[in-house]
Amino acid sequence: MAITYNIYEIGDTAVEIVAPSSDSQKVWIQNLEPLSETDEYARAGFIYQVSQKFAIASPGTVSFNIATGTAGLQIEYYEIISDVEKVTASLIEGATVTTSGAALPVYNLNRNSSDTTQATLSSASTVTGGSVIAQEFITADKHAAGGGAGSQKIYTLQPSDDYVMRFVNDGNQSTTVALTLGFSEKYNGLNQVWLGSSAGSAVTLRGHEMIQLDVRGGEQIMAVSDGGTNTVVVMRQD
Repeated sequence: MAITYNIYEIGDTAVEIVAPSSDSQKVWIQNLEPLSETDEYARAGFIYQVSQKFAIASPGTVSFNIATGTAGLQIEYYEIISDVEKVTASLIEGATVTTSGAALPVYNLNRNSSDTTQATLSSASTVTGGSVIAQEFITADKHAAGGGAGSQKIYTLQPSDDYVMRFVNDGNQSTTVALTLGFSEKYNGLNQVWLGSSAGSAVTLRGHEMIQLDVRGGEQIMAVSDGGTNTVVVMRQD
């Protein structure tokens, strides 16, 4: 019996991936997108990193803005280090922001992949309103070697919104802060495929999952994604 392989790009419009046949057939379907894990996302070219080192006067505040794209953004990890003084770092949602200067450089951790992102990160000159949704206290001590905070807590940010990272010097001397932030724009369900005509209403194949089916004569299989374009491979044995 012949075995055939076909690759399909699945978007938000249902696509036929197994056509009706007069005979029964065995079908294997695999979602070729990566597992929903940070290291797998990084290897697949889905993780971007921004790194900044900046001084904060005493008293003083430095703020950066994240303008998310239509798919939103997911913070996968971050590290904040202050060399002299204590610093309060806050993540603010929904503020009114005025930005200044060029966009901050962002780099894909997979250097074979594009550095282009939907989100734009930039310096924020004025910030009013909004809600503090996360906060870290960096307990640097000018008599010691500095302090820092790092985390792999996951923050999933809303699409088409402004998020401010605000850093406040809580000490009486100037301090230098180093920030490293890793994020993805294809995350959670954006790499899933549904075997059916509408997203969310049928069997789900998450990243890298595979299913084997016995398909009777005359039956077809459709597939659809929600919010992204995902690749599947179909192997058939008629």
